[in-house]
Parts: sequence; C-alpha cells; structure tokens
Amino acid sequence: MQEPLPTPRSVGFDDQQLLAWLKRGIDEHALTAITDAQGIIVYANDLFCRTSGYTREELIGQTHRVVKSGLHPPEFFAEMWRMINAGEIWHGTLCNRNKAGSPYWVESTIVPLPGPDGRPQFHLALRTDITRIKRAESSRAAAEAKALQISEQLRLFFDHAPIGISWVELGHDGSRDIYHPNQRFCEILGLTPAEASDANNLRLATHPDDRARQDELTASLHRGERNSFTMEKRYRHSQGHAVWGSLTMAVLRSSTGRITHLFAMLEDITARKQTEAVLHDTLRRSEELERIVNRSPSVAILWKAGPSWPVEFVSASIRQFGYAPEDFIGRRFSFQGITHPADRARVKAEMAAHAAAGHGEYNQEYRLVCADGSTRWVDDHTVVRLDREGNVTHHEGLITDITARKTAEAREREQQERDLRLAGEVQHHLRPHVFPGVGEVEIAALAQASAHIGGDYYDVLPVAPRQWGFVIADVAGHGPGAALMMAACRATLRLCAVGEPSPAAVVRRVNQALYSDMPGGMFITMFYGILDRDTDQLRYVRVGHEAALLFRADTPIEATQNGTELLRAGGLALGLDAGPIFDATLEEGTIRLGPGDLLALYTDGITETADATDTEFGWERLAGVLRQHRDRLLSELPDEVDRALAQFAPLAPRADDRTLLLVRPK
Repeated sequence: MQEPLPTPRSVGFDDQQLLAWLKRGIDEHALTAITDAQGIIVYANDLFCRTSGYTREELIGQTHRVVKSGLHPPEFFAEMWRMINAGEIWHGTLCNRNKAGSPYWVESTIVPLPGPDGRPQFHLALRTDITRIKRAESSRAAAEAKALQISEQLRLFFDHAPIGISWVELGHDGSRDIYHPNQRFCEILGLTPAEASDANNLRLATHPDDRARQDELTASLHRGERNSFTMEKRYRHSQGHAVWGSLTMAVLRSSTGRITHLFAMLEDITARKQTEAVLHDTLRRSEELERIVNRSPSVAILWKAGPSWPVEFVSASIRQFGYAPEDFIGRRFSFQGITHPADRARVKAEMAAHAAAGHGEYNQEYRLVCADGSTRWVDDHTVVRLDREGNVTHHEGLITDITARKTAEAREREQQERDLRLAGEVQHHLRPHVFPGVGEVEIAALAQASAHIGGDYYDVLPVAPRQWGFVIADVAGHGPGAALMMAACRATLRLCAVGEPSPAAVVRRVNQALYSDMPGGMFITMFYGILDRDTDQLRYVRVGHEAALLFRADTPIEATQNGTELLRAGGLALGLDAGPIFDATLEEGTIRLGPGDLLALYTDGITETADATDTEFGWERLAGVLRQHRDRLLSELPDEVDRALAQFAPLAPRADDRTLLLVRPK
C-alpha cells in the first residue's frame, strides 16, 4: 500500500506558512492579476507592475486593454471570454505592450473564481514572461526561413522597387547569359522589357554627350580598376523627351577577378534637375534665368524658414492664379494666406511630420484660392535647404497646377466606384441626419467610414413619451459584410426598442435575433441608453463597447481627467453567445443626466487612431478635446474632434470607421 502524502504540519510547518511560501513563489515567478467579471483589474502583483511598466495605481480599475498590443484579432479574445465566462480554465500565449510601448510575451493561465451563485465572480490570471524564449524562437525561425524567403523577397523588391534596376549575369566569355530589367527601369526609358534587354538600345537611349563618359567608366570596371561607379546622365525617352537619371553600376567578381554579375540602379532625377535649374540662379537674381522661370507653367518660389513663411522670390508665372510676384515679396499676401482654409491645418501638419522624419524633399497636394475667388489644385514639390550645421534655412517650391488631373481622377474614381458609392449612400441614409424633435436635448454626430461602407452605426429613436434612446455600435470588420450586419442590427433594435424602458431587455432581444445569422468571427459592440426627461435618469448598457464619457456641467473646464466619468456597466458583445452567458453577464447602469451635462458615445476607430510612432489617440485625448470646447455649440464639437485627429496623425491612413455621438440636455 502506498504511504499517504505528508501534511504541512507533519513536516514542520502550518497552512499559513505554506500559503505565504506559495504566494512568495508565485509572485517571484508569475505576473499575477485578479479581475472582476467585467475584466476590471482589482489586484496586480509587483512582477506584473515591473514588467508592464505601470504602477499598481495605474493598473487597478483598468482592463487589460491598457497592455493590449493589437497583435491578436478580436476573435482571439472572444473565444477567451467565452471559455472563462463558462467557468472553464483558459490557457494561451499573449503578446502585450508595456507602458513604454515595447512588446512582451506571456504564457497565460486564467482561472475563473466562482461566486456564491456558481458563476465566475473574479478571474485569476497567472502569466509567465516568455519574451526571451519568443525572441530566441523568432531568431531561430528567421534563420531557418531565410533561405526560403530571400529569393521571394529579392524578387518582390526587384519587381516593385521605386528605382530602376537591371541585373546581368555574364558568361565565361563575357557574353550576357541572363539580362533582366525591372518594371521601373523600363518605365524611365519608355522601353519594353525586351527592348531594354538589348544593350544596343540602351546605348542609343543614352544622350550622345554622355556616352563617352559612361564607356570610360564601364571599361574601368572590366579592367578591374573599380567595382562600382555613379554618374548623372541624360537619356532620350522613347517618346522623344529627355530624362535625367542617376546611374549606379556595381559588379560581382569570381575568385579570379572575372566579372560574373553586373547590377545597374537607375533613379529618375528629372524633377530634381528641373528644380535645380529653376532655383539655382534664382537666388542670384539672374534676369536671363528669371525669364526662363517666368515662362514655365510651374511657379517657382523660395521662402525663408519661419512661422510666417516670408517669400524671398516667386516667378512671374504666379500670374496664372491672378497674383503678381510683388504681392508676395511686399507681404501683401502669403502662400499660407492663399492656401484654401480647409487645407491649411493639414498642410502645416504634413510639413511638421516631414520635418520630424528628416525628409529633405517631398510633395504635397492642396488647393489655392485664386485672386478671383476660384479654387485650383496644385502639386507642391518642396526641397528643404540646410546650412552647414544642418539647420533649415529655406524651402524651395515648384508649384504646378494639377486641377485638370484632379478633375479627371475624380471623374474616373467616380466611374469606378459608382456601386460602392451607391451602397455608401444607402447606408448614409440609414443614419439620422435630422434628429427627431427631442426638443430639450442637443444632439450632434460625426460618422466617417474607412471605406465607402462601414460597420459603425449610431441612432436616436423615440422609446415612449419623453423617453429617448441613444445608441452607438461597432461591427467587427469592414466592408459589405459589416455593413449588412449593421443594417440588420439597426432594424432589429428599432423594432425591439419601442415601448421598452429597459435597455438590458432590448439588447437581450437583439442578441437573440442576431445570433443565428452572425457570421463566424464577427460580433457587434454596442452602447445603448434611454434618457427619461421627466426624471433626468439615463439607464444604459455597454456590451463589449468603449466606455462612454460623461462631463458634468458643474465641473470646471480646467479639471484633469478626474473630471471625466466613465460609464462602465457592461457585458458580452452581441453575437458571441446565444443567450445564457450573454444574459448572465449583462449589467444595466443608471445615472442622472442633468442640464448642461455632456454625454459622448464613440467607437474605437477614434481612440485607436495612431500616429507615426504607433501612439494611439486614446480616450484621454478625446476627453481633452471635448472638455476644451464643451462651452461651444454642440454642432461644432465633431469638427473639433476631426481636426484634432487630423493633426495628431496627419500622414496615417484611416484604418477603421470613426463615429461619435454627442448628447447634451438643455
């Protein structure tokens, strides 16, 4: 018979000592956190704080979104919540991001801790930091995959490189066994791949005055005097015009010194050469060059670095926009002043972003307001001039009227996207644009889809006399599928909301109706509140959605984020569960929404907008914008939020739908 295991007391220590030792061991080994049923952190150990970079005070009261890396898809977390809400233990590997923005990996075990009713009341999360293991695995995997990937990477780079590249493999007798130019190489010269593969065609395409210099440099390669050279030369494009190119040639040699491969890289520098030709002598006020510049259809401009952009030279071709050069030299007008008002903030933000990135040359497209009040689109090619210390002294601009091109592009884009635009218009009409006569409540909204059609939804609907429902929702995903589910959600909610004073009862019915038709991996987050104007009570539910922001009328504008209330009462997103778990986790909240109080409902497309450093806009910045402008007309606040987003991330594409609904009782 096997002997019984010893008890703590039989080996010289008691249960309390064992628990203390176990806690110390866990704290030294595992990142430990305890959350409530809604995922709010109520305990975090020291190792969790050190690894995440947040203090315990910063973690308590937050969800684990504070360390969210964005690496995992929504369905990953949906499955995790499904298991732990069902009382099952979840095991998995997570990538989180610390306060400094660096990722770290953990092997995680989440244990549901049941309450008196048997349902999960808390969740215990034990995580082991495996970042070093992940990095080692990544390095090993990268090394193993490198041989398989390098040819594909080189092919993609070769075919889609922004500069022209040609590759030649030479035989033992010096003949060309293989010669292949990429697409950009052919485009620069206006030749087909077959034509560009013929060395005689390339020689004929070279300007006669540059052939001897290239022949001498190429001969020096074959003599072994050098392994590479770079020269600027002219080509004759197949359509007859001249093309300036910066040509770099490099060779690979065998152990005996024989050239085995020859590479050529060709960059089209025509625009740079034209700009240099226009602006070089402009600084010397050469009358002859000024006549050439002034006859150009493009406008050459030189302005000094500084907040007011003082113009030091502008070509006479500015007259095509109704202005004279002396208008700018004499400070009557500034280029900032004639930039279309709707484009000024964007242009300044883009200039700041290019400066921060150290770009010495860049293009911008914007509108100019002509002297007669008309508007023209221009392409502004800017070159940044630096002094010896690297400080910006001047900006050189070559401004070209592209109105015809923009008009043609708009016409072509409209033709190509007619069906999507029609679908977007249908969806647009599904959203309220003239809000119902609530009378005693101000309402304003912002809705921007990442494409023509999106998955965000907001609405204002009558529930009962003097009771109004306010809803905002976000369908996981984009495109037609998300738009169809949004339309289904809207129709179902409107049917279920009439006469029902409980938001929780409404969303339960909506979930039951949508669950069977919800595609796999898709779900809907929603905030739905009902405002009773007789009692000023707002009853609300938040199913997987962002917490709403509430600004009290009696809180000073100077207040910090402590002056912003977060409406957190929530539950599981729509479509993740047929009913039992969804109903059990649903929580309905109640607050008083008095005159002048501002309620802000929004989707994560706003808060997760990221700048060039991958820093997110966040709810704190959104709250700051709303606090700063809350005394203005409510209809003006969506535009202020839109401007703040554009200035925060001027070069970032819109990756997600952005929706904002503002409610303020009078």
